[in-house]
Amino acid sequence: MAHQWWAHQVIGGNVQGATLLSETLSQYSALMVMKKRYGEAKMGRFLRYEMDGYLRGRAFERKQEMPLMRVEGQTYVHYNKGSVVMYALQDFLGEDTVNRALASYLKKVAFQQPPFTNSPELLAELRAVTPEHLSYLIPDFFERITLYENRALKATYTEVAGGKFEVKVTAKAHKVEANGTGTESDLKLADWVDVGVLDAEGKPLYLEKLQVTKEDVEFTALVDARPAKAGIDPLNKLIDRKPDDNTVTVEKL
Repeated sequence: MAHQWWAHQVIGGNVQGATLLSETLSQYSALMVMKKRYGEAKMGRFLRYEMDGYLRGRAFERKQEMPLMRVEGQTYVHYNKGSVVMYALQDFLGEDTVNRALASYLKKVAFQQPPFTNSPELLAELRAVTPEHLSYLIPDFFERITLYENRALKATYTEVAGGKFEVKVTAKAHKVEANGTGTESDLKLADWVDVGVLDAEGKPLYLEKLQVTKEDVEFTALVDARPAKAGIDPLNKLIDRKPDDNTVTVEKL
Protein backbone atom coordinates (compact mmCIF):
# COMPACT_ATOMS: atom_id res chain seq x y z
CA MET A 1 0.00 0.00 0.00
CA ALA A 2 2.89 2.36 0.78
CA HIS A 3 4.29 1.83 -2.71
CA GLN A 4 0.94 2.67 -4.30
CA TRP A 5 0.44 5.71 -2.06
CA TRP A 6 3.84 7.29 -2.79
CA ALA A 7 4.53 6.31 -6.39
CA HIS A 8 1.12 7.42 -7.67
CA GLN A 9 1.50 10.88 -6.14
CA VAL A 10 5.22 11.64 -6.34
CA ILE A 11 6.62 11.13 -9.84
CA GLY A 12 10.38 11.64 -9.90
CA GLY A 13 12.17 12.75 -13.04
CA ASN A 14 14.21 10.15 -14.91
CA VAL A 15 17.43 11.12 -13.15
CA GLN A 16 19.68 9.81 -10.39
CA GLY A 17 17.89 9.54 -7.06
CA ALA A 18 14.42 8.91 -8.49
CA THR A 19 13.93 5.67 -6.56
CA LEU A 20 14.72 7.45 -3.28
CA LEU A 21 11.43 9.27 -3.83
CA SER A 22 9.35 6.17 -4.52
CA GLU A 23 11.03 3.09 -3.04
CA THR A 24 12.79 4.53 0.02
CA LEU A 25 9.81 6.64 1.11
CA SER A 26 7.51 3.64 0.64
CA GLN A 27 9.83 1.55 2.75
CA TYR A 28 9.86 4.22 5.45
CA SER A 29 6.06 4.37 5.59
CA ALA A 30 5.94 0.59 5.95
CA LEU A 31 8.54 0.74 8.74
CA MET A 32 6.46 3.24 10.69
CA VAL A 33 3.40 1.00 10.39
CA MET A 34 5.53 -1.92 11.58
CA LYS A 35 6.76 0.13 14.55
CA LYS A 36 3.19 1.07 15.52
CA ARG A 37 1.98 -2.52 15.18
CA TYR A 38 4.79 -4.43 16.89
CA GLY A 39 6.54 -1.80 19.00
CA GLU A 40 9.93 -0.16 18.76
CA ALA A 41 11.64 -2.96 20.68
CA LYS A 42 10.84 -5.42 17.88
CA MET A 43 12.27 -3.26 15.08
CA GLY A 44 15.90 -4.20 15.66
CA ARG A 45 15.58 -7.62 14.05
CA PHE A 46 14.20 -6.26 10.78
CA LEU A 47 16.61 -3.34 10.66
CA ARG A 48 19.52 -5.73 11.19
CA TYR A 49 18.22 -7.79 8.25
CA GLU A 50 18.12 -4.62 6.13
CA MET A 51 21.62 -3.57 7.18
CA ASP A 52 23.01 -7.01 6.36
CA GLY A 53 21.33 -6.78 2.94
CA TYR A 54 22.93 -3.42 2.27
CA LEU A 55 26.41 -4.53 3.36
CA ARG A 56 26.12 -7.69 1.30
CA GLY A 57 24.87 -5.76 -1.73
CA ARG A 58 27.70 -3.25 -1.70
CA ALA A 59 30.24 -6.07 -1.32
CA PHE A 60 29.07 -7.55 -4.63
CA GLU A 61 28.62 -4.27 -6.52
CA ARG A 62 30.13 -4.72 -9.99
CA LYS A 63 30.08 -1.12 -11.18
CA GLN A 64 29.79 1.71 -8.68
CA GLU A 65 27.82 2.24 -5.49
CA MET A 66 25.98 5.55 -5.43
CA PRO A 67 24.99 7.67 -2.42
CA LEU A 68 21.31 7.39 -1.56
CA MET A 69 20.42 10.76 -3.10
CA ARG A 70 21.95 9.64 -6.44
CA VAL A 71 20.89 5.99 -6.38
CA GLU A 72 20.54 4.45 -9.84
CA GLY A 73 17.96 1.75 -9.19
CA GLN A 74 20.25 -0.29 -6.92
CA THR A 75 17.83 -2.15 -4.66
CA TYR A 76 20.36 -2.67 -1.87
CA VAL A 77 20.70 1.12 -1.69
CA HIS A 78 17.14 2.40 -2.03
CA TYR A 79 15.55 -0.45 -0.05
CA ASN A 80 18.07 -1.87 2.42
CA LYS A 81 20.16 1.22 3.11
CA GLY A 82 17.10 3.43 2.76
CA SER A 83 15.34 1.56 5.57
CA VAL A 84 18.25 1.95 7.98
CA VAL A 85 18.85 5.59 7.09
CA MET A 86 15.23 6.72 7.34
CA TYR A 87 14.63 4.86 10.58
CA ALA A 88 17.75 6.45 12.07
CA LEU A 89 16.63 9.87 10.83
CA GLN A 90 13.30 9.67 12.63
CA ASP A 91 15.10 8.40 15.73
CA PHE A 92 17.31 11.51 15.74
CA LEU A 93 14.73 14.10 14.65
CA GLY A 94 11.49 12.55 15.87
CA GLU A 95 8.87 10.84 13.75
CA ASP A 96 6.55 13.86 13.81
CA THR A 97 9.35 16.11 12.54
CA VAL A 98 10.18 13.80 9.62
CA ASN A 99 6.49 13.44 8.81
CA ARG A 100 6.12 17.23 8.78
CA ALA A 101 8.92 17.50 6.22
CA LEU A 102 7.43 14.74 4.07
CA ALA A 103 3.98 16.35 4.22
CA SER A 104 5.45 19.69 3.12
CA TYR A 105 7.29 17.99 0.26
CA LEU A 106 4.18 16.08 -0.84
CA LYS A 107 2.07 19.23 -0.81
CA LYS A 108 4.50 20.87 -3.22
CA VAL A 109 5.05 18.02 -5.69
CA ALA A 110 2.03 15.67 -5.64
CA PHE A 111 0.45 15.03 -9.06
CA GLN A 112 2.71 17.62 -10.69
CA GLN A 113 3.28 17.98 -14.41
CA PRO A 114 6.79 18.19 -15.90
CA PRO A 115 9.38 19.19 -14.87
CA PHE A 116 9.17 16.44 -12.26
CA THR A 117 10.62 16.46 -8.78
CA ASN A 118 14.05 15.16 -7.77
CA SER A 119 15.93 14.07 -4.67
CA PRO A 120 17.51 17.49 -3.86
CA GLU A 121 14.00 18.88 -3.45
CA LEU A 122 13.21 16.19 -0.88
CA LEU A 123 16.49 16.78 0.95
CA ALA A 124 15.74 20.50 1.12
CA GLU A 125 12.58 19.73 3.10
CA LEU A 126 14.44 17.36 5.43
CA ARG A 127 17.27 19.84 5.90
CA ALA A 128 14.78 22.58 6.81
CA VAL A 129 13.53 20.63 9.87
CA THR A 130 16.95 19.39 11.01
CA PRO A 131 18.45 21.34 13.94
CA GLU A 132 21.91 22.79 13.52
CA HIS A 133 23.64 20.32 15.85
CA LEU A 134 22.35 17.44 13.72
CA SER A 135 22.89 19.06 10.33
CA TYR A 136 25.66 16.56 9.52
CA LEU A 137 23.04 13.81 9.24
CA ILE A 138 21.78 14.91 5.82
CA PRO A 139 25.15 14.73 4.01
CA ASP A 140 26.17 11.61 5.96
CA PHE A 141 22.95 9.73 5.29
CA PHE A 142 22.09 10.88 1.78
CA GLU A 143 24.88 12.73 -0.01
CA ARG A 144 27.86 10.46 0.63
CA ILE A 145 28.58 6.86 1.54
CA THR A 146 29.25 6.95 5.27
CA LEU A 147 30.24 3.90 7.30
CA TYR A 148 30.95 3.49 10.99
CA GLU A 149 33.44 1.22 12.69
CA ASN A 150 32.22 1.44 16.28
CA ARG A 151 33.18 -1.25 18.78
CA ALA A 152 32.92 -1.83 22.50
CA LEU A 153 36.14 -2.78 24.28
CA LYS A 154 35.23 -3.46 27.90
CA ALA A 155 32.24 -3.18 30.23
CA THR A 156 32.17 -3.81 33.99
CA TYR A 157 29.62 -3.35 36.73
CA THR A 158 29.54 -2.97 40.50
CA GLU A 159 26.50 -3.31 42.74
CA VAL A 160 25.67 -0.11 44.60
CA ALA A 161 23.15 0.93 47.23
CA GLY A 162 19.46 0.62 46.48
CA GLY A 163 19.77 -2.50 44.35
CA LYS A 164 21.27 -0.58 41.45
CA PHE A 165 24.24 -1.37 39.22
CA GLU A 166 26.93 1.05 38.11
CA VAL A 167 28.25 0.19 34.65
CA LYS A 168 31.47 1.54 33.18
CA VAL A 169 32.15 1.14 29.47
CA THR A 170 35.08 1.87 27.18
CA ALA A 171 34.66 1.83 23.40
CA LYS A 172 36.12 3.02 20.11
CA ALA A 173 34.39 5.13 17.46
CA HIS A 174 35.47 5.61 13.87
CA LYS A 175 33.76 7.02 10.78
CA VAL A 176 34.81 6.80 7.15
CA GLU A 177 33.57 7.93 3.76
CA ALA A 178 33.75 5.47 0.86
CA ASN A 179 33.73 6.34 -2.80
CA GLY A 180 31.72 4.32 -5.31
CA THR A 181 34.46 1.74 -5.81
CA GLY A 182 35.28 1.22 -2.13
CA THR A 183 38.25 3.51 -1.48
CA GLU A 184 37.85 5.01 2.00
CA SER A 185 38.97 8.13 3.82
CA ASP A 186 38.52 9.06 7.47
CA LEU A 187 35.81 11.51 8.49
CA LYS A 188 36.08 13.79 11.49
CA LEU A 189 33.95 12.69 14.44
CA ALA A 190 31.46 15.20 15.78
CA ASP A 191 28.51 12.84 16.00
CA TRP A 192 25.69 12.09 18.41
CA VAL A 193 25.74 8.33 18.97
CA ASP A 194 23.70 6.05 21.23
CA VAL A 195 25.53 4.53 24.18
CA GLY A 196 23.68 1.97 26.20
CA VAL A 197 23.33 -0.94 28.57
CA LEU A 198 21.09 -3.92 27.74
CA ASP A 199 19.54 -6.66 29.86
CA ALA A 200 19.71 -10.39 29.11
CA GLU A 201 16.80 -10.07 26.62
CA GLY A 202 18.45 -7.23 24.73
CA LYS A 203 16.16 -4.53 26.11
CA PRO A 204 17.76 -1.20 27.00
CA LEU A 205 18.31 -0.49 30.67
CA TYR A 206 20.08 2.72 29.70
CA LEU A 207 20.16 4.42 26.31
CA GLU A 208 21.36 7.96 25.74
CA LYS A 209 22.84 9.94 22.88
CA LEU A 210 26.40 11.05 23.56
CA GLN A 211 28.33 13.52 21.41
CA VAL A 212 31.42 11.69 20.20
CA THR A 213 34.31 13.90 19.11
CA LYS A 214 37.23 11.47 19.42
CA GLU A 215 37.85 7.78 18.87
CA ASP A 216 38.16 6.88 22.57
CA VAL A 217 34.73 6.76 24.19
CA GLU A 218 33.97 6.22 27.88
CA PHE A 219 30.72 6.46 29.80
CA THR A 220 29.20 5.43 33.13
CA ALA A 221 25.57 4.45 33.59
CA LEU A 222 23.44 3.63 36.64
CA VAL A 223 20.79 0.97 35.93
CA ASP A 224 18.03 -0.69 37.95
CA ALA A 225 18.60 -4.31 36.87
CA ARG A 226 21.56 -6.60 36.32
CA PRO A 227 23.25 -5.66 33.01
CA ALA A 228 24.15 -8.21 30.35
CA LYS A 229 25.59 -6.25 27.41
CA ALA A 230 26.80 -2.69 26.95
CA GLY A 231 28.44 -0.62 24.26
CA ILE A 232 28.20 2.05 21.58
CA ASP A 233 25.27 2.17 19.14
CA PRO A 234 24.01 -1.02 20.80
CA LEU A 235 20.80 -1.19 18.76
CA ASN A 236 22.68 -0.80 15.44
CA LYS A 237 20.94 2.34 14.20
CA LEU A 238 24.01 3.48 12.26
CA ILE A 239 25.53 1.64 9.30
CA ASP A 240 28.39 -0.31 10.82
CA ARG A 241 30.30 -2.97 8.92
CA LYS A 242 30.76 -5.10 12.04
CA PRO A 243 27.63 -4.51 14.13
CA ASP A 244 28.26 -7.55 16.32
CA ASP A 245 31.17 -5.89 18.11
CA ASN A 246 29.19 -2.81 19.15
CA THR A 247 28.48 -4.47 22.50
CA VAL A 248 30.39 -6.70 24.90
CA THR A 249 29.35 -8.77 27.89
CA VAL A 250 29.28 -6.78 31.12
CA GLU A 251 31.53 -8.41 33.69
CA LYS A 252 31.33 -8.00 37.46
CA LEU A 253 34.21 -5.90 38.70
